[in-house]
Amino acid sequence: MQPVKNATSAAKEKVSNMAATTKEKVEKAKASAEEKMHKSSAHTKGEKEIAHQEKEAKESEAEMRKHAAKAENKAGREEEKHLHNRAGAGVMDPTHTTSYTTTTTPAPGKYL
Repeated sequence: MQPVKNATSAAKEKVSNMAATTKEKVEKAKASAEEKMHKSSAHTKGEKEIAHQEKEAKESEAEMRKHAAKAENKAGREEEKHLHNRAGAGVMDPTHTTSYTTTTTPAPGKYL
């Protein structure tokens, strides 16, 4: 069962990473479109340069968010892997409580 859980968490991490990458690409495309819009309405070279710098800043922020998301995904997978390994080693859930009941058997012939 352990390999299945590892494969599942790996697939989950991969899908999350692909989503983060896609989100980054969308944010970069938005930044590029905004830059073009600002450049078209800019009157001076300075305004065009500011629009370009804003685009670069937004792209950098998008890339930072992507890397943070990927690191979070990896940490989640490692934590999940660690918890599964602990459970597989015989360590029980700390919230699990065990209660023992004792029963006594009646003396032979009492119910006959």
